[in-house]
Amino acid sequence: MRLDGRVAIVTGADGGLGTAISRGLSDAGARLVLHTRHAGASDGLAAELSARGGEAVSVSGDVRDPETAARAVDAADAAFGGLDILVNNAGVTSTDAFLDTSLAEWRRVLETNVDGYFLFGQAAARRMVVAGAGSIVNVASTRQVQAAVGSSAYATSKGAVAMLTRSMALELAPRGVRVNSIAPGTIPTGLNAGYVTDPAFVAARTATIPQGRFGSPEEVAGAVVYLCSDAAGFTVGASIVIDGGQTLA
Repeated sequence: MRLDGRVAIVTGADGGLGTAISRGLSDAGARLVLHTRHAGASDGLAAELSARGGEAVSVSGDVRDPETAARAVDAADAAFGGLDILVNNAGVTSTDAFLDTSLAEWRRVLETNVDGYFLFGQAAARRMVVAGAGSIVNVASTRQVQAAVGSSAYATSKGAVAMLTRSMALELAPRGVRVNSIAPGTIPTGLNAGYVTDPAFVAARTATIPQGRFGSPEEVAGAVVYLCSDAAGFTVGASIVIDGGQTLA
């Protein structure tokens, strides 16, 4: 499961999952382009990875802007001479009830979580098919199959990511590019900090998880490293569920 010499882009690298994924890929030997929405947001992580013996450069911009994706791919080429891996991770959430969800909020979630993956996926894949090899991992969610109150926009976006992954995988596999996804369950990050620290929520949610606990960003990162490695060379269009068994019931 080594990634020595390979070049990876991680979107949303400054978030809880993005940071853990970036560390995991770097520790496995990959050289990284760290994408964040705001300039300078990944500078600390880049310095940390460098201190650990890794290599990383930063790029910023809104994932809904095609120029951001193009800039990230160009940065990979300029800094490291190519692109082997893309992890589409940048995303937003929403807890508005269906009847209270505005069109602006709906578009914000869908454009970030789906359009962003499409734009980065297309830009990266165009570069990868020229080389005849590459791996793309889309970060979905257990919400791709589980509905929840207050999750209409977010769940819809992750369901779309699941089908986008399968569609990309089908078209790109003959051209040497593997596309897969991961579906994390409840993983404490900055996106959900408002409720995963609430004792009532913790008690109610962990009661639905066979393992009786939340997952960690590092456990998600391990699955991503696997999917990007040669160990997953025959894994195409898969969705690895990382939820402690919650979706089994």
